[in-house]
Amino acid sequence: MKALPPYKRFSQLVGILRKVPGVGERGALRMALHFAALSPSDGRKLAKLLLDVVDNLKRCEECGNLSFEDRCWVCLDGGRDRGIIMLVESVMDLLLMEDAGFKGLYHVVGGLVPEAKRISPSQRKQSLERLVKRIEATGVREVVIAFPFTLKGESLTKFFAEALKEKVLVTRLSRGIPVGGEIEFMDTLTLNASFERRHPV
Repeated sequence: MKALPPYKRFSQLVGILRKVPGVGERGALRMALHFAALSPSDGRKLAKLLLDVVDNLKRCEECGNLSFEDRCWVCLDGGRDRGIIMLVESVMDLLLMEDAGFKGLYHVVGGLVPEAKRISPSQRKQSLERLVKRIEATGVREVVIAFPFTLKGESLTKFFAEALKEKVLVTRLSRGIPVGGEIEFMDTLTLNASFERRHPV
């Protein structure tokens, strides 16, 4: 990138920021310049928080959510409806469904953010095995599939629906979410309406 000054560390920072989904060259440069303009105290606070997240944040051993402990705040919440599990592709989708007001439990099949690459067969199989153990151990009555209406989402839905239909009621979010739509980009009203109009698959 020609606009970068010849400072190796600054250029490396811009390069790392460019790896953030949705951030291009100019966006990364603006972010790096913003960080450079922070006061020393705010800069150290940001660096400390980032190190804390990188070093200590992990995945919940039960559902796959983010957590600083072995189990996340959702799984530890005694006020949740523990008879319903929502199956989501990513932690990003989980957080958005939380904003929409879902009060059950979750099961994250993929990573932290929705990925362009498909979830491998081994990942799907391992995730299914963990989910079946949860269902059998806790008496879950319903699994809500909340995958996007994309080719990848349809493939995941078919896989999990066929594997679970003899074990538990399986429903799917209503098509209030448009075909090709990603949960990440839906507003909370659309997400909530889709949940309320879920149907058996």
